[in-house]
Amino acid sequence: MSQTQNSGTAEPKDVTFRGRGHARLNGARLSLLICPHCSQRNAPKAAEKGYCNWCTYEPSRADIEPAR
Repeated sequence: MSQTQNSGTAEPKDVTFRGRGHARLNGARLSLLICPHCSQRNAPKAAEKGYCNWCTYEPSRADIEPAR
């Protein structure tokens, strides 16, 4: 049986927010690993929710850029 290209499992992409912070984008799900606002490494549970555990910053998806 052959696999289709759109099998529903997209590969996660590393992204930044206008060059700051670090997140992983997996489809529509955003995991915020390093906050672009306060530069702190995020707690794993908060990272999966897409906001900063330290300063409660929630980044704008409009600011997403591919990580280099």
